Amino acid sequence: MTAQFARLASLLVCMATAVRAEALRPPLEVMPPGETLIYEVRWDPPAWLFFLPTISAGDLTIQFHGQTEFDGKPVYRITARAVSSGFFPKLTGINVDDFFESIVDATEFCSCKMTKRLREGKRQRDIYLTFDRERGRGQFLMFDAATRPPQQLKNEEVKNLPPCVQDVLSGIYLTRLRRLRVGAIYPLTISDDGVVKEVETRVTKKEPVEALAGPFAALKVETVSSLGGLFKGGGTFFIWFSDDPRHFPVRFEAKVKLGKVFGTIKQYKK
Repeated sequence: MTAQFARLASLLVCMATAVRAEALRPPLEVMPPGETLIYEVRWDPPAWLFFLPTISAGDLTIQFHGQTEFDGKPVYRITARAVSSGFFPKLTGINVDDFFESIVDATEFCSCKMTKRLREGKRQRDIYLTFDRERGRGQFLMFDAATRPPQQLKNEEVKNLPPCVQDVLSGIYLTRLRRLRVGAIYPLTISDDGVVKEVETRVTKKEPVEALAGPFAALKVETVSSLGGLFKGGGTFFIWFSDDPRHFPVRFEAKVKLGKVFGTIKQYKK
């Protein structure tokens, strides 16, 4: 079976078992332009490293910049920056300063372009993902930014794209536009690093969250890829969205090769 038919079959299974979602809410009613979310990120070591406590790893800042233009069409711009700090860089010997930019169509909230500038010690990568909805194709470009001039590592065409895909950043914001209900399952199609995956987001329960910004009533959402791991370190990712009309993420948690990484919101600005 070709990759195209495999994706189609998986999507049909998701649609058959999912609770039908309502139409998306208008983005500007949920996320005001300039909205900034700042998280403290911490690393919880695996059990066999019992002598290490939970360690502060740095900060993550996500911003919704509102509407702009891309290729002459109205779009929304979302950015994220992860910067390491505290004891974690000393422990690993790696300083992190990663930047992500997502450009999404203003009409249907489909991803048009994702840019990643990864600065993780000696490993430095510039990655560009573009999606052409009309042609059903995309492009995945990756450069080694540690060389001068940057060396091209990959230049791949992504074929047979579905009509609407998300990147890993826009997928979180698309979930915010849903009217989340406990027990509901929402299918997503996400493309990351040239790979397209069908993803289910499941609203599992209501759960309070204690964060640096204060206590929140929240909805716990589990994200699982039906075609393998969504992230390199594993296939399950948890996000707690505030149980109010804004649905902004107040906590996230992901298993990695060594332990667990989690973050809680410490500042919300709009």
